[in-house]
Amino acid sequence: MTAGDGACCLVVSPHLSRALSHAALIEAAGWSASTAAGGLHALTQIERERPALVTIDPALEDLSPADLYEILRDDPATADTIILIPGATLPNRYGGPRDVVVPAGRSTPEGLARALQLLGDAPTWDDAESAALAGELSTLPLTDVLLCAQELQLSGLLLVHLGARPAHMVLRQGEIIDAECGQLSPAQAVTFLLSTRTPGDFRFHQMPPESLNGLPRQITVPTARLLMEAAVHVDHADATDPPVSALEAS
Repeated sequence: MTAGDGACCLVVSPHLSRALSHAALIEAAGWSASTAAGGLHALTQIERERPALVTIDPALEDLSPADLYEILRDDPATADTIILIPGATLPNRYGGPRDVVVPAGRSTPEGLARALQLLGDAPTWDDAESAALAGELSTLPLTDVLLCAQELQLSGLLLVHLGARPAHMVLRQGEIIDAECGQLSPAQAVTFLLSTRTPGDFRFHQMPPESLNGLPRQITVPTARLLMEAAVHVDHADATDPPVSALEAS
């Protein structure tokens, strides 16, 4: 299909902060993006903008992801639109040449990279070889990785794979500005990731800090304070109560 005059990519999600974050990552990779709060809103946007790529949040509410997918695939105008639906539950017809398949355990940025690859130039977030730093969490905990990033004021994506549970953090000049892990809020995701003892691995992909200026800051508590709090959690790892962070309380 030929993209219209609107945004090249459309992010469909009922969660505004998540939609804006994903759109900002797409724009950081060099493509234009807009957002839609639900399936019906998305159909209006798609008719007007004709985006080449549509990403559909599996938590869509007014239409199910499967319903929106079927509508797009059955309309000749959008039959060739690239569609990304992260998550394990996919429509029965999903898996065609214009459907982006993401293996279980891959993070949102990795899925977006696969989708953008079908448009042409794509970010390298899905390429393990391009990571500036990578390792096992059993050898190098996330707190140590973040201490290094803060000391060097690094910017980029920290991708975390905890078995089949993917997560990521966004850092700008050493500060955590966003985090995602399943359906947790950004604050809950940071608390979980800094306190988890789940085996896994990580990769850090550097990005120019200015490319992340459009990404909304979801984490406002300074990273130094979060790391100090995480150290306290480790010291009390045998406590039965789950950690409650100053971030979540703020």
